[in-house]
Amino acid sequence: MSTPQGTRPPTGATPVPGRTSDGTGAASPGRPTSRTLRLRRVMALVLLAVIVIGVVMLVRAAIAFGAGLLADEPQGKVAPPEPQEVSATGYKACQAKDVTLWLAASKTEYAVGEKPTFTTTLTHVGHRPCLIDASTAVQAITITSGTDRIWSSADCPAASKDLLMAPGDVWTETVTWNRDRSAPECATGLPGTQPGSYSVVAASNEAEGMTSPAVPFTLVAPAPPPEAPPATEAPAEGEPPADGTEVPAEGAEPPADGATAPEDGATAPEGDAPQG
Repeated sequence: MSTPQGTRPPTGATPVPGRTSDGTGAASPGRPTSRTLRLRRVMALVLLAVIVIGVVMLVRAAIAFGAGLLADEPQGKVAPPEPQEVSATGYKACQAKDVTLWLAASKTEYAVGEKPTFTTTLTHVGHRPCLIDASTAVQAITITSGTDRIWSSADCPAASKDLLMAPGDVWTETVTWNRDRSAPECATGLPGTQPGSYSVVAASNEAEGMTSPAVPFTLVAPAPPPEAPPATEAPAEGEPPADGTEVPAEGAEPPADGATAPEDGATAPEGDAPQG
């Protein structure tokens, strides 16, 4: 009797997915091995550790930098560094585009005997350091009254003051005017100044175009002396005094009791006649 077909499984094992058909058990080429997975995990941990260490170092550096700024920087605005007085050469001379010149007067009106003072300010506004002579003989202050040149700080020689100015540097200088006139080579015997309106300006003798705006000021005139009271004039001859008192006639003596003497031809009152 024959066995029905399909009731018995076919001989041989059925191929398992992921294995080769020869039954050796080798892994499929599309799936990484356990060794590869372990290596990838180690590399990922190392990379994560490097990132964490870098972030920590960056945070520490930022904290240290900020602490240094807070320790060095005072409250409020930090003043720019002072320009350095130098004697060495090798730097270019400052020009009007590198440095600005400003002048200010201490007051607009000066009383009699009060000496005006003026302050010049040099400010570096360029991009590179430059050399400039900041002496009053070069940064000259000149006072005029109309077209009359009154005084200049450059008239008397002064020692040079070479400054090496960097961007942001500020240099100030204060000059007092003794209210006298001046002339080149410190000439003497000049006439004095008078009260009135004046103008002062600062200008550089070595940098063309470096000039401050003009500043007006006034020398006040002294107060006039007080007026004396008018003198009293004596009355003219024949006129009564201004106060109404009568002047006795010439040669007549005033009565002893102070009564007014009778006019000529007038009868004396009764009881006043002399007794014989």
